[in-house]
Amino acid sequence: MINSLIKFLLIIHLIKAIRIELPIQLMTYNVMRGRYNCYEDKLKLNEDFRRTINTKSFTNRADFVRTNLAMIAEHIRQYEPDLIAIQEVQESPSSMPNEREISTASYLAQQLDMTFTFSPTLFDNDVQMQYGSAILLNHRKFVIISVEILSLPLGLEPRNALCLTIQSRHTNLTFRACSIHLDHHETDERIRLQQANTILDWYKKDPYYPTILLGDFNGNQTSTTLTNLYQDFFDDQSLDSSRPTWSECGEKLKDKIDYILLDRRSQWTIKEFLHGLNMKKLYSSIDITMLSDHVPLFVKTILRATLK
Repeated sequence: MINSLIKFLLIIHLIKAIRIELPIQLMTYNVMRGRYNCYEDKLKLNEDFRRTINTKSFTNRADFVRTNLAMIAEHIRQYEPDLIAIQEVQESPSSMPNEREISTASYLAQQLDMTFTFSPTLFDNDVQMQYGSAILLNHRKFVIISVEILSLPLGLEPRNALCLTIQSRHTNLTFRACSIHLDHHETDERIRLQQANTILDWYKKDPYYPTILLGDFNGNQTSTTLTNLYQDFFDDQSLDSSRPTWSECGEKLKDKIDYILLDRRSQWTIKEFLHGLNMKKLYSSIDITMLSDHVPLFVKTILRATLK
């Protein structure tokens, strides 16, 4: 009699437990404010580039940046990411438009019909703009529950991590995503490691949610910074995932420093990984390496969970 009751209760429990699968399409892209000028003269003469937003002339830097960001948006749009972490972003501190500068996240969000959250780390006096990182989100599929800005140890310049708690509108499944841009000291990794450890300490605190770290970590896969992060996070294991993502001005890509990391505690599955160099080429005359000193990374993933 007792065994039958236990079996009955177990069956009821299993019926009530619902398996949920949530597809999420992710991208990270250091867009360098749209101001990458290594190919500026060449792009200004390119008809495909000019036609992006029907630019007739380039009277100031804002005209070039606006057109460059529109071209970046074209490349992003073909993959329909749900969430994009972008680094090296500038935004106006005022609601009044700055005719000489373009607000990066605002412009890309408008182009892609996404919402954006921006986290400034410093004020650039030269252009009177705030500078930092942002996250763009598909507002039709997801809603932001909360925003956290993690203050990171000071390096060559101030840094923070912008972290959103996000819920699916259709499944109520909740996860977190952080846009990362760590210290860029070329020879001293100590600050970068401290910054990564600050993020790990935050991740390990309750309440727990499935977590994604996306961005420019300024460290390669064998660095102590990434080795520490890989204890709690993982990324795609294909050869493409190890390809470099950053270059010096006008040179070939030479180092992998951009990542999309998924936490090991949750049931993440990577269905597809796409390196920027393998993205569909929209125009034969324009390479994606001409638009920024970084290339984007794109991942299709599925988050599985049991809801009771």
